[in-house]
Amino acid sequence: MLLPVLAARLAAVLTVAGQRGDTVPTIHGVVLDPRVVEQWVDSVVKPALATFGSPGAVVVVVQRSGIVLNKGYGVSDVANRTPFNADATLFQTASLGKTMTAVITNQLVDEGVLDLDEDINHYLKSAQVHGSKVTLRMLLGHRGGFDDDISGLLVPFDADPAMTRAELDRRLRPLVAPGYAVAYDNQGFGVIGLVLRDVTGKPIPELYRERLFDPVGMTNAVHGRPADGKARLARCYTVQGPGAVHECEYWLYRDGLRGAGGVAVTGADMARYMRMFLNGGTLDGKTILSPRAFADLTNFDNYRFHPGMPGGGRAFIQFEEFRGLEYAHSGSVPGFSSMMKIYPDADVAILVTFLGGQIGSFDLTVSNIFQALKDVNIQPAAKPGLNTLRELTDTFAGRFIPADRPRSSEGKAPPSASSAGRVEDYFGDYVIGSNHSRSLISRLGGWGGLVRLERAGDSSVRLGGDFSVLGDYRRVGPLLYENKKGDRIAMAELPVGRYMAVGLSGGVFKKTNVIESPGWSMPVVAIAILVLLTALIQLRPKAPPHLRTLARWSLLGLVLVLIGLLAETQWGVSLGIGAGAIVRPALWRLTLHAGALILIWQAIRFIRTRGLAIGRVSYAHGVLIAASGASVFVVLLAWRVLGAFPPYWYW
Repeated sequence: MLLPVLAARLAAVLTVAGQRGDTVPTIHGVVLDPRVVEQWVDSVVKPALATFGSPGAVVVVVQRSGIVLNKGYGVSDVANRTPFNADATLFQTASLGKTMTAVITNQLVDEGVLDLDEDINHYLKSAQVHGSKVTLRMLLGHRGGFDDDISGLLVPFDADPAMTRAELDRRLRPLVAPGYAVAYDNQGFGVIGLVLRDVTGKPIPELYRERLFDPVGMTNAVHGRPADGKARLARCYTVQGPGAVHECEYWLYRDGLRGAGGVAVTGADMARYMRMFLNGGTLDGKTILSPRAFADLTNFDNYRFHPGMPGGGRAFIQFEEFRGLEYAHSGSVPGFSSMMKIYPDADVAILVTFLGGQIGSFDLTVSNIFQALKDVNIQPAAKPGLNTLRELTDTFAGRFIPADRPRSSEGKAPPSASSAGRVEDYFGDYVIGSNHSRSLISRLGGWGGLVRLERAGDSSVRLGGDFSVLGDYRRVGPLLYENKKGDRIAMAELPVGRYMAVGLSGGVFKKTNVIESPGWSMPVVAIAILVLLTALIQLRPKAPPHLRTLARWSLLGLVLVLIGLLAETQWGVSLGIGAGAIVRPALWRLTLHAGALILIWQAIRFIRTRGLAIGRVSYAHGVLIAASGASVFVVLLAWRVLGAFPPYWYW
């Protein structure tokens, strides 16, 4: 069987090679012409930067044997017109640092210093994780279940990133059962950083330098604040379009988040880092990861949602583009957007980083939310440029790497996941798997991405909403469906509920029940608030006394509820979690509870009057006001806000 397969592959290689003189596929990958690659990237990046208004970018393309392209575009500092130098300019890689954390963790596991299945409290000295047992195996696969909200975990460049043990202890509490569903977990990787620091006894910057940067030859790379300050750093910018570029704060990762990112590098540093992966954990004769450690790092059965879906390695996520094995990681932090993709079978790796494309702060406060809405208000004419930069790694692959290989992303699923059952059991609404947070705003934001799974035919399903453009999916296996492009979705029963993965094992959504579904609660509370505001009409002197009383108290209750919600959003994390305050958070939560109780009390009280001494129209309006007040109370219960007190926001 092997010879026919090789013959067919070779025939495909020769056919594609005859079609393109600038990309030569071989059994071992493709051979890229640096001149052609540079011309193509120039032709795409330069107009995209101009259209979007981004000040600068860097693009790095490598193969095992060396650098194909390492080039900066535009400027790294608008005020001083400093050119973006791919060999000297430091730029923030954000969550690409998670892959570096995984490399160092696998080194220590390989050396017997760490055990993937040991309770991490066994290693932690600077803090303790409270609740269920959490292991490194869970954390490396984004299965720790920590808070999705990272407010307060980034500080301005000149601030102290240190955290007290008390604050760490307040934050390190899984909010969902750890170990099962993949849900992107920044704080989980932050915990890994604490483990690495506590086990080795070395500060994170020193540890990363010793374990990774020096062995790989990443001579400029630094974790945290560079020794020479901002001298070589690309500045942080929010970009809404040409002429609408605003400098923002360059944020540093605090102790509890350092394992999740915060590394600044040059393009040359990233070229060596990606070549290390293409060379199986070695570079220039140096072994950074042993064959066993590298195989474990890139074993995508480690966190595979379903046997027919692309899996997850230690930090990396597997993709399927029919170009052989492919894995990737992105990085997003205020001012910087990055994507790194590695194609080992094609012998190609690419990094694209550009300035802009993100909001100016990740703190979910009322003031920052309003600013974030301005930051993401991209000029319509600028959006094509932004999309081109975001999709550059994909368009590069489409141009230079033939998609002529068989599917490479099938494997083994974890024993905890069951692919048995009827697809009908999975129809309904889903929310993103990472939508668990002590922050109500974070949860509401996650609800904005509600996905609906529905039947499309006898053996087909489709996704509703924005995902409907993906078309119908036909059944190709137990709870496994595929569309015309070859993209897949899968469903599985986990001990913590029913889940669906869209495209990737990391793209996981959880099925909601009727009570939790935002599909009804968000419209209900919005309509209820609008109706309650109409109670202002009944404050007039000629209004029936019972109705005027209902209006007065209902408006008071609504105001108290809104004050409580706004105060919690603005100061809940900084005071309740960061500073450990009890009194002030308790005051505004008591205010919210008082408002909710007033609303339900007035609703019951008015309904019991049965319209006595008021006309039908007035009574109907009163019923609407009372029902709206009761609805707000019910929604707050469904959101698990009522009954929650500091330092937690929901039960």
